[in-house]
Amino acid sequence: MSSNVSKICSIVDESVTKVGFFGGLIKAFKKQRHVDVWLKAGDDTDAIPAHKLILAARSKVFSNILETDDCKASSKETITLSEMTKGELETFLEFMYNGSLPETKLVQHVHSLYLAADKYGIPYLQDLCRNQLIDSMNTSNAFVLLEIAKIHSDEILQDSISEFITRHMEEIAFSSKFMSFVESYPALTVQMIRGHVNKVKRQID
Repeated sequence: MSSNVSKICSIVDESVTKVGFFGGLIKAFKKQRHVDVWLKAGDDTDAIPAHKLILAARSKVFSNILETDDCKASSKETITLSEMTKGELETFLEFMYNGSLPETKLVQHVHSLYLAADKYGIPYLQDLCRNQLIDSMNTSNAFVLLEIAKIHSDEILQDSISEFITRHMEEIAFSSKFMSFVESYPALTVQMIRGHVNKVKRQID
């Protein structure tokens, strides 16, 4: 067997091992083995069973919640995530157990997952969502995304959107949302307009 074939076989074996390793967590979640905490969405009365250890390992905020005396003393602790729908909560928990998500689910729930990642202190999930938000940016949703970035003090997302708006200033300046944005963020507007002017000057030079 050639060295290249051996390397490929090794990579395949490693991938299978990883799938089996993380698959055990998913099976434990789906079969509700040894569950010790329940999560409830804001739009549903039925709680979803989960494991404190997984939640605490993925999120510092959940770790702090689960370390409270009340939570330790309870045999069936229920935590309500009122900001999420049932579908969003199920997708959120899938990430918590699997450490990843299919692209279709990430796209579908990217806004709610981004908010949850920020609220519950899950930087890796926030990075995934931020990248997806940046990839989906266009002249129609740029101001909405910039509002989100400002609310959550996400400088990386804000800088990417500001750069996008600067590049597309001629089109965006005549949109219906531009005036309300100017009124809400005059300093940022000035900054982006100056950036656009500098870009035009460089093109002329």
